[in-house]
Amino acid sequence: MAHSRKYLDPVFLSTLGNMDLVARCAVEGFFAGLHPSPFHGFSVEYSDHREYHAGDELKFVDWKVFGRSDKLYIKQFQQETNTTAYILLDSSKSMSFSGDGGVSKMDYGSYLAAALSYLMLSQSDSTALILFADRVTKHIPPRSKRTHLNIILTALQYNRPAGQTNLAGVLHTIAETTKRRGIVILISDLLDDEADIFKGLAHLKFLKHDVIVFHTMDHQELNLDYEGLIQFEDLESKVRMQTFPQSLREGYRHRVAEFLDNIEKTTGNSGIDYCLLDTSEPLDRALVAYLAKRKRMM
Repeated sequence: MAHSRKYLDPVFLSTLGNMDLVARCAVEGFFAGLHPSPFHGFSVEYSDHREYHAGDELKFVDWKVFGRSDKLYIKQFQQETNTTAYILLDSSKSMSFSGDGGVSKMDYGSYLAAALSYLMLSQSDSTALILFADRVTKHIPPRSKRTHLNIILTALQYNRPAGQTNLAGVLHTIAETTKRRGIVILISDLLDDEADIFKGLAHLKFLKHDVIVFHTMDHQELNLDYEGLIQFEDLESKVRMQTFPQSLREGYRHRVAEFLDNIEKTTGNSGIDYCLLDTSEPLDRALVAYLAKRKRMM
């Protein structure tokens, strides 16, 4: 598992430079590390075969058929249920933060969105991508064709953080304009008015969507491990403050703990799946959380 987690490490993924490689590497690395898999039986029943084509993954070759016929055939899988997934990626300026010179929250969220899209479309789930800041800046409608993946990955590749956050307004917009019920996946740092965010999430739940919140935070935002005199700047308002972080650390961590606890309890009470993600850690926790939710829906 340790070796496979390398392929889920955000810093390693950032070296690939291509979102298609990121998606494939993350998902295949993830499944390689599941041994034994807690998702055994998840979309693994196949009902037909087709001839092998160059570029097909060898792990899907039916070697029993090869032994009988000396010809290569690929197993075609039977999806038990299909769903529509809406991936919402926060692209506001606050998501550009990178406290220790690693990947930014935006990069981390993009890698996760790419991996989820790859995974969903491989299961024939209709997948949509919605990029937003104070408003929706790009909306790629749900499709289930594998060629749809290229459209989503290209949008992620060229997406850049800009603008201030208006998460609640965007959530209400999505709730009002989304026609088909499905699973809504929010990837955001949630740095906005908490009460308004919860109202937006409640709107989605009222419309019978399944909701997962991937709360994406930088390690420094969670811990404030800086030393010495530091000047901080709000990436959205540009307000600056110079201080010694060590003098604030205890109170800061207490406030962050309260913030996270409030979000986790409120989402939990509303039947919303919540997963806190530290951008210094691999993506596997997020993929496990998604698959657990997806399996419950089957």
